[in-house]
Amino acid sequence: KKYDDNLEEDKYRQMLANVINETKRVLKDDGQIWFNIKNRYDNGQIIPPFWVMDFFHDMFLKNIIIWNFDWGGATSKRFCSRYEYVFFFTKKKDDYIFNLEDVKIPAVNYRPDRYKSQLKNPSDVWRISLVSGNSPERTEHPAQYPEELIERIIKVGSNEGDLILDPFMGSGTTAAIATKLNRHHVGFQLEDEYIKIANRRVEDAKSRLF
Repeated sequence: KKYDDNLEEDKYRQMLANVINETKRVLKDDGQIWFNIKNRYDNGQIIPPFWVMDFFHDMFLKNIIIWNFDWGGATSKRFCSRYEYVFFFTKKKDDYIFNLEDVKIPAVNYRPDRYKSQLKNPSDVWRISLVSGNSPERTEHPAQYPEELIERIIKVGSNEGDLILDPFMGSGTTAAIATKLNRHHVGFQLEDEYIKIANRRVEDAKSRLF
């Protein structure tokens, strides 16, 4: 199913526009949207996804995250792609959640004479591995998000008790991490087998809370 996506470019963009518009419609006033997308390869050339910003003209772009990973598909006549984009939009310019203290990382060049803490703000380049075949979090889903990626986003962009919406739920990584972090979640998925995987992961996350 991973490779059944043969939508023409204009139909692909229209599908995304429909989903994005519905997502914005239900977004809280102080809400935010994190949107992951990669380059498309069409008719022999790369199409960078910056056109997607047109769908968010009424929101504020806070970051373009480069999600960098260390393995993936092979190519012979161009360099192998090892990154995707995560666009971070907020509905309001200044009124939004950003729990920086919850996602700080160790500072490599920590100097006590210059910095108050050994922790620092992550940059906008996130080196997070894809979910490999022997990973403990691996499911039967062929394009599974790493939990580390979703956990950072949910921690920084929401508080306990908030509602997280994932319109492309896949294997349920967002739902499972939301459960783990005491958030509520709503997810949409068309494939029955993936819904079963997501439900199983949510139940496993619930069992670990007690």
